[in-house]
Amino acid sequence: MLKKIVARAMYMGLVTGYKYPAFRPIYQKSNDILVSMIYKTYLKHGEAGWDKFWIPTMEEFGRIRAPYIAREMSIDVNVPSSIGLFHDFEDPIFGVEGHWEKTDDGVDVRVETSCKVCDHLNKITQGKSCPAFCHRIMTAMENGTGQALNEKYYIKVHSLLTEGSDACRVSHHFRE
Repeated sequence: MLKKIVARAMYMGLVTGYKYPAFRPIYQKSNDILVSMIYKTYLKHGEAGWDKFWIPTMEEFGRIRAPYIAREMSIDVNVPSSIGLFHDFEDPIFGVEGHWEKTDDGVDVRVETSCKVCDHLNKITQGKSCPAFCHRIMTAMENGTGQALNEKYYIKVHSLLTEGSDACRVSHHFRE
């Protein structure tokens, strides 16, 4: 029950940040608190500590927000890169700067060059970061969003700021 309450609160903040850009700094500060709580769980229990609460909560947040984002962004649920447009919706709210690039074989890749969550992780870890955070927590949220729209969807992580890369790079796909 608590997972659903936390996910719903995160959703309400996201929608408020979308409708009222002046609210975004407050939402980003609340994300700092959330990230700190998730990281403290990691320090105490390792990645396994996320499995009972944080991973399911982020997946639920993804599922809850998916229909709203799909309507607002006119997402075609039959095209993986269209589902990936959730980045264009959420990035300004979360404090992420990014753009789209296309690989030589035509795959759309989201490239995120600046991220307030990553900045906060670096701050609370004294520069050590926490690559598992994005691999587990953020992908749980993003896969939850995409799979709510098309069960075959998944995100592929190519690089992460939290791993010292110059950008996060992710692509969007369907399972066969």
